[in-house]
Amino acid sequence: MEIIFWICTIIVVCIITAVIFYRPYFGIVFVIVSIPFEGTTGFGYFSIYPLETILAINIGVCIYTYVVRSQRNFGNTKLVFCYLPFILCVLLSSLKSLELSLAVKEIVRWLELLVIYYLTINLINDEKKVRVVLYTMILVTAMVSIKGIINYLSYCEPNTDGVHRIFSFFGNPNVFVGYVSLVIPVFLGMLMASEFTWERITLGIFTLLSIMTWFLAFSRTAWFFLILTMIILFFLNKVKKRGFPFLAILFVILTIAFLFPDVRDNFAGRVKLQHLLNSLKHRAMCYPIGFNMAKDDLLFGIGIGNYSLLASKFTTVRVFIQNHLHSLYLQLFVETGFMGLLAFVFWLVCIIKYLVRSLKVLEKTENHSLFVGLMGGVIVYLFNNLADVLTVHGIHLQWGIILGLAVVLIQFRESEKCPKTV
Repeated sequence: MEIIFWICTIIVVCIITAVIFYRPYFGIVFVIVSIPFEGTTGFGYFSIYPLETILAINIGVCIYTYVVRSQRNFGNTKLVFCYLPFILCVLLSSLKSLELSLAVKEIVRWLELLVIYYLTINLINDEKKVRVVLYTMILVTAMVSIKGIINYLSYCEPNTDGVHRIFSFFGNPNVFVGYVSLVIPVFLGMLMASEFTWERITLGIFTLLSIMTWFLAFSRTAWFFLILTMIILFFLNKVKKRGFPFLAILFVILTIAFLFPDVRDNFAGRVKLQHLLNSLKHRAMCYPIGFNMAKDDLLFGIGIGNYSLLASKFTTVRVFIQNHLHSLYLQLFVETGFMGLLAFVFWLVCIIKYLVRSLKVLEKTENHSLFVGLMGGVIVYLFNNLADVLTVHGIHLQWGIILGLAVVLIQFRESEKCPKTV
């Protein structure tokens, strides 16, 4: 069996390498497909990580074509240099790390985000490739949603918090809903930008599936942040009347869901005042714990990857030891200090400023609604990280691809205007 496994693995890797070699942008497609399976790659004593494997193949192919074939297709560095100060802070923070493997793991996660964003803005250079990437994202999210619904209907026991919730491939409802919330605004943007009836019907069905699973995950913070994001997008979209059908769709879905007693009881249990206060209390406890951990070195933090090793010295609450500080920004502050947090916020400010400023560039184009949807994916990810840490299971790579596609649409428009200006 072990020989068969290795033979199959080598064959699959060779096929993926050949496809990426002839169509480098398919590396991004393979990354999207592999994201839901990142948490299920164990084979007994041996593990394979699809994301890292595919990214390594893609990087190798790109280096080969750049050096050997002299294909100068990697000159686009929009927003890349804004990210480099944060990487520098992460590397400086790693000098204090207590365990090399944990530090390397965290550094690789942040480098992967930079790599996938850089590949997206350089390899996706026409409308056809944009559509291939977007439809791959749609199909994979639909698969994850269907798996989640089947999981919800067939699994009768409640989760550890006493509520029956969807988790699909991700093993955790909060991580799952973070993944789905990221893509729902993109679906809606594609639906508004679509011109074909069959395409609208297909996108509408997949959007309904995603919204249904988003609701059945019963994540209060995900509910709030996605609704807040949709309100923001409603005011950003130039054709506001198109937003009303989606509000009607959401209302119909929630009405149908409440017809089921199990869903109604779960929802009632999640929104009780006492449960909300307990959840807020637990999350609020993260901040004094985090400040106590970082107070001795506020400038560069305790060291990247050190949280799981040092948390037991500052708290006996098991959930904090096993997981994280329930906020990406607090986690960055603890591990990389003020310097790392400020560098990361600087990058985010550059992103938001660039996207908002580009709204006028795309205002009178057919890609405006799609661009607004991609902006929604960028914004809801940043909101969700206020209450969770989504640099796991490749969700941050999905976000990097969505951000890259938004930049690509902007540059399509700029390339169209340049000849006219000249």
